Amino acid sequence: MAKIREQKLAEDLFIKGKKNAKECALLVGVSEKTMGDWVEKFKWKERRNALLGSQQNGLQNINALIDSYADRLIEMENNSDAKIEDKTKLVDAIAKLNKTKDGFEKEHRIPYNSYINVLDLIMSDMLAKIEPKHHLTLLEFFENHTNELALKY
Repeated sequence: MAKIREQKLAEDLFIKGKKNAKECALLVGVSEKTMGDWVEKFKWKERRNALLGSQQNGLQNINALIDSYADRLIEMENNSDAKIEDKTKLVDAIAKLNKTKDGFEKEHRIPYNSYINVLDLIMSDMLAKIEPKHHLTLLEFFENHTNELALKY
C-alpha cells in the first residue's frame, strides 16, 4: 500500500495542481489503479470541481468589480465636477480589490512544499535510473542547492 506522503502529494497535485490522475500517478510513483482508487474513495474530483468553480467565480466577480470601478473612474476623470475625494475612494477600492485578487490567486496555487516534494521524487527516481553510482551524491547536491536558493527567495 502506498504511503500517506504519496497520497497527500497526489491529492494536492490532483485538486490544487489540476493534474489528471495519470499525471499524478506518474509524478508520485504509484499505479494508475491506486490513483484512481484514491480519486474515487476520497471524492477528489468533486472537491477539485468545487474548488475550480469557486475560484473561477471569485476571480470573475473581482475582475468585474475592478472593471466597473475603473470605468467609473474614467468617467470621473472626464467630468470636471467630480470630487477628488470620490476619485481617491475609487482608486483605493481598486487597489484593495487587486490585493484581494492576488491573495485569492495565491491561495489556489500548488503549495510550495508539494512542488518541492514532487521535484524530490522525480530527481530521486531519475538519478537512481540514470546515474546509480552517483545517485546519493547528486541527490544531496540537489537538496543542498534547492535549500540555498530557497533561502534567497
